[in-house]
Amino acid sequence: MLLAVGALAGQPARMGSAFATVYDAFAPLGVLHRSYADFLFYGTDVVVPDDLDSACEETGYLLALLHIDLLVQTGPQAVAVTPRLARLRADVAIFCDRFSGTLTDILYTNPPDPTMLKVAGELGLFSDIYGLQQGLQSTFEAYLDGFCDEQAMWEFAVAFALRTLLDQEELRMLEPSLRDILYGSTEALFPPAFVPQDVASAIVRLVEFIGVPLEAAMIDEIRACSQLIYEYVLDEPDGMGGGKAGC
Repeated sequence: MLLAVGALAGQPARMGSAFATVYDAFAPLGVLHRSYADFLFYGTDVVVPDDLDSACEETGYLLALLHIDLLVQTGPQAVAVTPRLARLRADVAIFCDRFSGTLTDILYTNPPDPTMLKVAGELGLFSDIYGLQQGLQSTFEAYLDGFCDEQAMWEFAVAFALRTLLDQEELRMLEPSLRDILYGSTEALFPPAFVPQDVASAIVRLVEFIGVPLEAAMIDEIRACSQLIYEYVLDEPDGMGGGKAGC
């Protein structure tokens, strides 16, 4: 029983963190998709992310790790999500096999060639990226919808949000939705009651930075508070080191 409890401790948060890393790996494809849409509708320049050529391989690898984590779980979430995740992995593999060369060509053609992009679009590059985005979102929502425990759902959402925040190289402003995630709902005025005092204090402090233009002096404290909360939900108080300093 103790071994089982240990295995489950922090599991929702670890899954939230894993989903965040998948979204981060997929992000260059999403950026290209949005940028090309803006080019078509508004005539703006096409932005090509520097890591576009590695997005396919990285996304597929992280989805495989997520699949392995999911296979050892039990309950309605695993049952609901496993088929979706298997389909998503297959779709990503097909997409990468078909378009990896095209993505590399787009990356190393500077500035991007409109004719090349048009041909890629006619071949289905951008519609397929959109389809993969929808598949990833559907898989994420299916896992989230499977929670019946308030604390587990909170840990999953907080880990996803803070892993995303901590992975950002440059912070300009914290999204307003972060407050609702950290507090557990739009109506809540305080952090959840099950959170220990030091973590609750870090949440309150982090919320104070939401919607404020961030200055360099604030960034270290934001990251320290985020790290402390993130380590708490992962049940790894010393797991990433240095999270408690300055918060």
